Amino acid sequence: MTTEVLVIGAGLSGLVCAQQLRQAGINATIVEKSVGVGGRMATRRIHGIWVDHGAQYITVKSDEFERFIYRLQEKGIVQQWTRRVYQKSPQGLVAPPPEDLYPRYACPKGMTAIAKYLASGQNILHNTRIVTATVQDGLWQLLTDQRHLLTAHVVVSTIPAPQMLPVFENVLPAQSPFMQAVQSVRFLPNVTVMAGYSLGHEIPPEWYALNVIDYPTVRWVSYDSSKHLDTATNPVFVFQSTAEYAFESLNETNLEHIGKTVLTQAGRILEPWLATPEWWQVHRWRYALVAEPLGVSCLRTTTPLPLICAGDWCAGTNIESAYRSGCAAAEAVLGCLQ
Repeated sequence: MTTEVLVIGAGLSGLVCAQQLRQAGINATIVEKSVGVGGRMATRRIHGIWVDHGAQYITVKSDEFERFIYRLQEKGIVQQWTRRVYQKSPQGLVAPPPEDLYPRYACPKGMTAIAKYLASGQNILHNTRIVTATVQDGLWQLLTDQRHLLTAHVVVSTIPAPQMLPVFENVLPAQSPFMQAVQSVRFLPNVTVMAGYSLGHEIPPEWYALNVIDYPTVRWVSYDSSKHLDTATNPVFVFQSTAEYAFESLNETNLEHIGKTVLTQAGRILEPWLATPEWWQVHRWRYALVAEPLGVSCLRTTTPLPLICAGDWCAGTNIESAYRSGCAAAEAVLGCLQ
C-alpha cells in the first residue's frame, strides 16, 4: 500500500498531524500498534467506570490550544476539573500559591475521548507495528510485524524516541545531528495503580489532585471519580509512582506486587484505608515522561528521505506540547510535499 504520508502512532501528536494533513487534502495513513488510540492519554473502563491511567489532566497556555479545548468543551468532550493541585510532603500538606490557581481540564468519558474524536474519519491501521524501514525507488519502504509492506513519500514518527530508533537507525546517517538528537532523548518510567473503594470514606477536597514529593514510591494521587461523575458509583483513585521506584521494579514481572507497594505507601502518606481497596489494577509505562524534551516543535531530516519526529519529547512534557508538536509536524510535511 502506498500513501503520501505515513504517520506512526495514534497518540495526540499523530492524530493532530494526520487530521490537519487530511484537511489540506493530503492522503495520510496512521499506523498504530494498539487496538485503540490516544497513546498515553489512556483510559480504562473498570466496573462501568472510566479511569484515567495515563495523562491526568490538561492545562492551557497558548491561544491556539485554548481554541482547540474550547471546541472540545462545546462538544461536551472536555470540562474544567479543578483549579487546585495540592502538595504533600513529609512536612505536611501545602495549598497551591495564587499563581498556580488556573484551570485543569479533564474528560467525563476519559482522556481517550479526545483521541477518539480526532480519530473519527481517519485512515488508521490498528494492531500494526512497524519493524523495519528501508528506502527504494525514492520511497520509504516500511515492513510491519504482519509482514505487510507500506510505502510512503514522507514518514512522521510520533512514538517515543527509544521505540523509533530500532526501526530507522540502519537507514539514517549515524553521525547526523538528527540521529544524535534522537539518541539523546531519555524517558522516565512510571507505575500507575487504579483502585476502587467502598462507600463511606471521607475524601478531603485536597485529595482530588495531589502532587507527592520527597517520598520514595508515590509521586501523584488523584480522586479520579471526581472527573467522571456520570459513571462514578464508588470512589476510585489513581496513584502514580516515582520514576525511581519504576526504574527499580522494571525487571519485576509481578505487577500485583509492584502495585501493592504503591498502595501501601499511599496508605502511609494519607490514610490507612487507601492501602486496602476493594479492587485494583496496575499498568506499567516504560516511556511515561520525557526526562528532558529537545525544546523543538518537531525534529526533521530529508536524508535519505523526509522523516519528521513529533511528540511531547520534542516540544515539552504535557498534552499541549504534544498538540503543538503535531501541528508543527503537519506544517513540516506540507513543506516537504511542495
